[in-house]
Amino acid sequence: MPDQTTDLRLVVRHDGSDGIRARLRARRRVAMAVGLVMGAMAVAPAPGTAQFERVSHPMYLPAQHNWVFRDQYPALDRLFAAFDYGHGILYETLWTRPDAPPTLLEEEIYEHLTMDVLRNPPRMHMPEQAFMPRYARLVPLAKEMFEWSHILHRQTYDILADDRIVDKDAAMAELLDYYLTSDLAFTDVPKGMAIMDEQYFSKEFRQQYPKFNGLIWAYHWLQVAVYEPFLLYDTPEERQTATKALLARFWQMLENPPAKLPTEMPMTAAVAPEFTERYPRFAAIFDNLHMMHDVISDILVSDQVADKRAEIYRQADLFRDPEAMAVTHEEWIAMALAHGLDAQGGPAVGILPPAPTEHAEPHEHPAHEHPPHEQPDHDHERPGMMDPGMERVMAFLVRLLDDPVVQQRIHAVPELHEAWADPAVQEHLARLRRMHGDHEAEHDRVAEDAGMRRAVGLLSALLDDRHVQDRIPVVPELHEAREDPGARRARSSRPLWRD
Repeated sequence: MPDQTTDLRLVVRHDGSDGIRARLRARRRVAMAVGLVMGAMAVAPAPGTAQFERVSHPMYLPAQHNWVFRDQYPALDRLFAAFDYGHGILYETLWTRPDAPPTLLEEEIYEHLTMDVLRNPPRMHMPEQAFMPRYARLVPLAKEMFEWSHILHRQTYDILADDRIVDKDAAMAELLDYYLTSDLAFTDVPKGMAIMDEQYFSKEFRQQYPKFNGLIWAYHWLQVAVYEPFLLYDTPEERQTATKALLARFWQMLENPPAKLPTEMPMTAAVAPEFTERYPRFAAIFDNLHMMHDVISDILVSDQVADKRAEIYRQADLFRDPEAMAVTHEEWIAMALAHGLDAQGGPAVGILPPAPTEHAEPHEHPAHEHPPHEQPDHDHERPGMMDPGMERVMAFLVRLLDDPVVQQRIHAVPELHEAWADPAVQEHLARLRRMHGDHEAEHDRVAEDAGMRRAVGLLSALLDDRHVQDRIPVVPELHEAREDPGARRARSSRPLWRD
């Protein structure tokens, strides 16, 4: 945990010199060795399991950027600590009270989490054994796999938030290499939805506990959505405003549950497309992590699973195996888009509903202070209208659809032609062209039109086509429109575009 590794904090100049890099690699090896020795746990598991189990406890990669995110975004950092607690209490309750009525989680514990813990979150990430001791004894390996990936989450936030790091890609690559050195690491190859939805115990938890399941998915939405502002905005002020908007959206999800909670597992490619495009291996790890959270909940609930520990460990092996139930990058992206962005919680940036006003004053509950109504790059006054960046996205799409080479490609590929010929899609594309010509007439309606968003999602599939990708750079208008900074920001509220 962060408070357990403070003594390993290092100050390293980001000058790229061989000497500095060599010393960092040496210290990294020392940190890993310390983690293996100091963090080793001799666990006495539940009756009927192995006698003892020794599992290494992960340690932070020593780096200058550690805890920058905590310093700059304390409200989010504290909320993420509360998320860890919520996951732990869920597992501890499912394991220790299997005969409890659903109301224990759906009402009593849900209310405790959403009205007390999330509103007054801890200032530090807590040792998980403190609030889920019996679950930690049951499956220490699975617990440490989660902790190792949560550390990856936190250090990723640190790198992206630290403006002192000139080469973010290099820092991210070093962090990923460090993460993958451990046998606790999830594979960076994406898994298909079958691992979460098509096993003999699948969907048990979400069917019996729909409200609590939606809360877990809201957690996962915010955890991946936070990455987008760091890649889409240049100044600290813009990023602060954008992250406050994310907090506002998260608190809206909790209003009148489960009405506004996600109904599909948030996937990084849908919620954070810019992050996924730039760091796809990280995105795959985080999706795999979140899938395993759901899988373990199902196992603990299901009456069909007799040996909970053995099944959880079987799943741990699957999630670390790059070949087990894996899908290609293209299949993974298509899977994320097929589930619908709205059902997964909505975009991380772009068009947001009005900020909630029902919650307590920010000074009482700093973790969910409300942002100003003016959002970055939004010069409109009425909620729900399309921001200027999205207007530029629409302009690019209109140009793309009118290009004769692109049109020829659409009709040459059966899948694209079939989707293109869908009457509903044609209707929305016609509306898109009308909107592009009349900036006021259609904005309010389009901003709330899920059908239009699906049409734009279909168009993103065009941008995955290699022939279309090759066409864009040779047409100056298309290339200029695609590279427009406002359009690049706004595109994060739509499915992934790939250059």
